[in-house]
Parts: sequence; structure tokens; C-alpha cells
Amino acid sequence: MITNEHIQLISVSIDPMAWRDLREYLLNLRDSDELIRISHPVDCYLEAGCIADKLVKKGGPAIIFDQPRLANGEISKFPLAMNLFGTRERTNKALGVEDPKEIGETMVGLMKPDIGGILKKPWTGLELAMQGMSMAPKKVRKGACQAVVMKDPDMTKLPIPTTWPMDGGPFITLPLVVTKDPKTGQHNMGMYRGQIFGEKEIGLHWQAHKHAADHADDVGKENRMPVAICLGGPPPVMFSAISPLPDNLSEYEFAGLLNKRRLRITKCLTNDLWVPAEVDFVIEGYTIPGETRTEGPFGDHFGYYCLEEEYPVMHVTAITHRKNPTIPMTIVGVPPMEDGYLGEAIGDAFRPVLQFQHRDVKDLFLPLETGFHNLAIVASKQRYPRQARKTALGLMGAGQMMFLKSIIAVDENHNVKDLDALLKALDYNVRIPEDLIILDGMVADSLAHASPWQNVHSKLIIDATTLTQNDPRADEPKMMGCPDSLSVSASGIEGVTKAKMMASSMLVVTTNIEDGPRPETSMEEINEEAAAAQREKVARIRDEIWALESSKNLRWLFITDDDADLDDEHWRRRLLWQLFCRFEVSRDFHFDEEKKRIAWDATAPIPSNEGPLPVRRWPAVTLHDPEVEEKVNSWMEREGL
Repeated sequence: MITNEHIQLISVSIDPMAWRDLREYLLNLRDSDELIRISHPVDCYLEAGCIADKLVKKGGPAIIFDQPRLANGEISKFPLAMNLFGTRERTNKALGVEDPKEIGETMVGLMKPDIGGILKKPWTGLELAMQGMSMAPKKVRKGACQAVVMKDPDMTKLPIPTTWPMDGGPFITLPLVVTKDPKTGQHNMGMYRGQIFGEKEIGLHWQAHKHAADHADDVGKENRMPVAICLGGPPPVMFSAISPLPDNLSEYEFAGLLNKRRLRITKCLTNDLWVPAEVDFVIEGYTIPGETRTEGPFGDHFGYYCLEEEYPVMHVTAITHRKNPTIPMTIVGVPPMEDGYLGEAIGDAFRPVLQFQHRDVKDLFLPLETGFHNLAIVASKQRYPRQARKTALGLMGAGQMMFLKSIIAVDENHNVKDLDALLKALDYNVRIPEDLIILDGMVADSLAHASPWQNVHSKLIIDATTLTQNDPRADEPKMMGCPDSLSVSASGIEGVTKAKMMASSMLVVTTNIEDGPRPETSMEEINEEAAAAQREKVARIRDEIWALESSKNLRWLFITDDDADLDDEHWRRRLLWQLFCRFEVSRDFHFDEEKKRIAWDATAPIPSNEGPLPVRRWPAVTLHDPEVEEKVNSWMEREGL
């Protein structure tokens, strides 16, 4: 029998904070001193993004630009908000949780309800039923997002930032792009950046692996495909657009689950798509099958510019917005960035789901310094020999983890977020080559600039677990390390600008590559002579270090460019970025003759077709315009920021 006490307990348990719209979230940030407003004009071109970047790097507050200045010099009538999720605490607040793993635990509960327990105690299933009911979107005749209809839709009137000097133009960076399957009518909401080409044209960067690309393929050459771009809305709606959901769970359903209330959706005015009713803006339009336009460059989340590629064009047919809207945007570039905190939250949120599907996974971490898709650290059960390898191989094809370049498997009690613990595991547990698994010709992220071919690269699994007692290698002797003096000896080798021990068997050295890519510029032309000289220099430094008497037990040699300052306080974090964003496994890993040592070449490669594997054009690093940066630094100093 269900009592009033049961009902009271249930109502309490399902009543956490739910955001009705973006405005409510912004007011909360204001009241908790996590939001500042800038009342004077700020340029959307380079200036706003630079300010936001500085605030992110300092763990600073969210910011609203009340007078964003457009490219034509006019002040937009719409405020621009940035850095809304630029700390772990703000990200958790946006999601309405103390810890993102609560989201995953709720999903697992829905995936595997305790039927037997519910039959014995029916009231225990009420919360589950209420959660399920919150997932069904609710259709409404007219949403707040349609309170105002632009008479003459013009994208250039919206405060869309241009963040980096080499960006191809203004980019929408927090877009909720809505498409639908032309066969089933199932709606999809993804986050694909949009380049503003003009008043009524937007470049849509949906990659070949995304649902929108599937929908475009299925719509048929004779039919236009309806598209809507939503901006703003309740934070959980934004989060749902970037979440790696299973195909049988829509973003609208997930948004309802996150926000603990049914997502209200409304029909667009000029096409037949249904969009979240509480977003701040809706940009309606269509794409024409086969029509593309050159999109980019764009400073992306790996810290490099994505260079120009052909992508679909959206033709804008209407723009609607709520009364007193705010346009949220973000920036991406060299981590840590705001997207890093969102990515960490996604990793934490979906870890319980991953553990439910892959029972050997004890913990998982995607370091923001490596752009998420470049490295996963996985703690695995290890009851029988090589169990962790089985775990890692299973994850390589799990949803969006198919984009992973590298997985390091560690013991189940390992703290996956502890860099010192990771170095210790690599130092003491990894034998080369036995514990390295290289998979050639695998799926790559379209943004993976280091891959030899678009969407194709090699993958690396490093087994850094402790051997089980019944492993055939269990009786192998303990591995020895190198003396600290090795770094001094390596520093004396011609071409080495700096050397430093990372662990007893690990040495990192920096060098300068003549005629090589520089952070400030993209290198698009092939230069076979310079590329051959680079390969020869790296090989010579490698061989001369290996020839040193003190390097006898050196198993890991990392070689990178001298823009890595090994004396900097955060040099190891910077090195993580350089190592994992600048190498291709099958091209840039080099073993000694006995295959007992490895040299990891993370120098920025010169474009070439004659090496072991091709090097495509190499992009510049996302760096602020020096004059703009100086202006912003001076202003922040005056304001005490």
C-alpha cells in the first residue's frame, strides 16, 4: 500500500533544480557573484573572445557584453554571453547536479530497472515512472522563442564573435542544430559550428560521422532539407546537444530527463521542424543537397585551426526570438577552454552508462589538455591476463569513443586524474613493445589534423596495468630506470635545446626544426627537402641519446618543439597537449633495433608525401592578435580581473 509518507518522499526526491530558460540561469549566476556585465561597447571581432579566454584561463566569472559591436560598427541590440560553463562548479550548476555522474546513474536506472524489487514494493517504481514521463517532449502551439519575428532576417545583426585572427569569419559556437530523419521523422539536435557567410547564408560544419550528414544523404537530391539553429535556452538543452546518446534516445528526451521536466517544443514557422520552445533564438532555413561552400579556417578545440573544407550551406528563411533574449557563445582553442569543462562533465556523466555496458571499466578520464578525442585513461578490472586490453579494445568502438586516438589502461584502483600516478604506471608497468598495441587504418575525427588522411589514422593502446599472477610474463625481473644525469648528457647533444626527466625511464627533449611549422602560421605547401631534413634531425637526436651510456634503461623518449617551455610551472600539462595533438601513431613512433625503446616524435611535421606516411597541410596554433591582447590585458588589470 502506498502511503502519504511514500508520496512525500518521492516528491522530494524528484524536485531538484530545473531551469526554465537561460535567463533564470543567468540570474542565478548574478546572485551568486559568478557573473559580470560589461556596459561599454566591445567588438565582436577578436575582442570579446579574447576577454572570455582570459576569464576561462583564470577560472573567472561568466560575462555578458551589453553592447557588442558588430562588424559594421553598429551596436547590436542583443547582449552576448560567454564563459557560462567555464568552471566545474558552474557546469554542475547548469546541469542541476552536485556531480555529473548522477546523470549517468539515472540513465542506468532507466536502462535496467529492478523489476523484481518494483513488483514487491510498487512505490519504489514511481520515481522511475516519473523520470520516464519527464522524457517525453510536450508540443505547444507557440513557444517563447517565437515572441518576436524578425521582419527581414539578417544574421549580420546578431553578435556572433570572430575569436581568432585567422578565422574565416564569425562563427556560431553554441548552436543547437536541429534536423530530422526524412524516413522516420525522428528529430536530432547536434552542435555543429556555423560560419556566417552573409545575411541569409550559414556554413554548417557537420562531419561525415554525424546524424545530420546521414539525414542529408537520405533526403534525396530533389528535396531541400529543413534545418533549424537554436541559440540559448535552458542549459540542459545545450548539454543534450553534445552528449553521446544511443540512437534510441533523442536529445529532446534526454533534455527532459536532465531538466526533470518535459521539454516544450514548438513547430517552426517556415519549415516542419519542431524546436525547443524556451530557447532564445531560432534560425530557420534549409540546405540544398549537393550544394557546398568553402568553410573555415576555424580555431578549434585541439588548439589548431581547422583549415578550409567544403560543407553544406544553410539558407535562412526566418529568425525568431523571445522577448529580451541573450545570445550565448563559447570559444575553443588551446586548452584549457570552456569546452573542456563541458567535455569533462560529459565524461563523468556517461561513465556509469559506459560501466553498465562495459563491466570491466572501473573509471575513465578524458584529459581536457588532449582535446578529449586524443587520449582516454581507463582503469580496468584485471582478474585474468590481459583483461585490460580487452576492455580498451571494446571502448575503441563505443559510440563517439570511436574517435579516440590513444587509450592508456591502468589498474582498477588507479586514480585516473592523477598525472603523477599515470607517469608511475608508464614507468614501472610498461614493457616495450609487448605492452603497446597499434591499430592501423582506423576511424579518425575529422578535426584530427595530424592524421595522414582525412578521417583515417592509427590508434594506440598502452597496457600500463600490473601483471596478474597467472600472466605468462609474471616472473619477469623488475625494470630499472636511468640516472638523473641523463638529462644533462642529453642537453649537450647538438640540436637539443632543453632536456628533462619525466620519470626514471622517461626523457623529454625539445628542439628547433628549421623551416618547420610555426605556431603563428599555417603550412599548406609540401616541402619535401625540409621534411626530409626534419626526419633526419629527429632521427639523429634520437640515436645519439640512445647511444649515451646513461640511457641504457631509457624506454620512453619524447621529442617536441621548443615552444614547450620545460621550466614553466605547468609544463607537463602543456606537454600533454603537444604530445597527443602533434603525432600520428604509425608515422611518429620509432623503435630501436631491439624494439625495447621508443622515440615519440611530437615535433610539428612539415607537409610531405615521401615520408613513412603522408603529412597533410599543418595548421597554425590559435593565438590572439597581439594588439587586441594587450588592450584586453590592460583593461582587465584596471578592472581588477
